[in-house]
Amino acid sequence: MEFLNLGWSEILLILLVAFVILGPDKLTKTGHDIGAWLRKLNRSETFRDVVQTTDQIRNFPRKIMDEARLDPIFPDRAMYQEVIKDFGERGPEENSQPANSGDLP
Repeated sequence: MEFLNLGWSEILLILLVAFVILGPDKLTKTGHDIGAWLRKLNRSETFRDVVQTTDQIRNFPRKIMDEARLDPIFPDRAMYQEVIKDFGERGPEENSQPANSGDLP
């Protein structure tokens, strides 16, 4: 889980540094002020619009794939199966030697 694109270890490090710098008395007041500011930010209409737009941008490629009805992993399985049926799956032959490039002795 990430908050503001920070992992738990980064958040813990920031809190530890804040505790060392501010001390226990100022840390509680500062935490209260930051909490009030984040609450106000979360209730803001502009912030909600930014979050909604970010979600739309993040999901846009998936929306395009769904509308085009494409499978993102194997877009054309029918063609792949047809090639296997016609030619079979070929791997390296067991007794084949690698090609000599002349670079190595």
